[in-house]
Amino acid sequence: MPIHVGCGGAGGMESSKRIVGVVDDDIDITRLFHDVLCENVLEASVYAFNDPVIALKHFAENESNYALIISDLRMPGLNGLELLKKVKVSNPKVRTILMSAYNFDEDPTYQKYMKEGIIDSTIEKPVTINRLCQRVKDELNANEPITENKK
Repeated sequence: MPIHVGCGGAGGMESSKRIVGVVDDDIDITRLFHDVLCENVLEASVYAFNDPVIALKHFAENESNYALIISDLRMPGLNGLELLKKVKVSNPKVRTILMSAYNFDEDPTYQKYMKEGIIDSTIEKPVTINRLCQRVKDELNANEPITENKK
């Protein structure tokens, strides 16, 4: 069960709403990200989790509706790198953002996953609300088909 249930749909999830999942073991982070994204990213339904194993279960049950997962790097039970790898193996179309307060640029697993496309982008904590919302919108738009040629 998510800590903070989805927003943006009348009476819960609508089939037209894409899901954005936020996964962090810090309840204050998930609460803040959930509330901010619900207010600023209206085209998605946002679910927040403090347990990566429960987040993965929710993803498996709603895989076709997921558009984006934002995951913290360091969490008990299942770290962010492994969570995002499981997500991408299951559905390569889902966009992924890895976030951390730690420098992971030198981590060999991180570098490997970036090259393999398991991690689509990163967010360094602390992050401003504007930057978070813009990054989420950018990743959601990366899934949209291009309908016009830009010169």
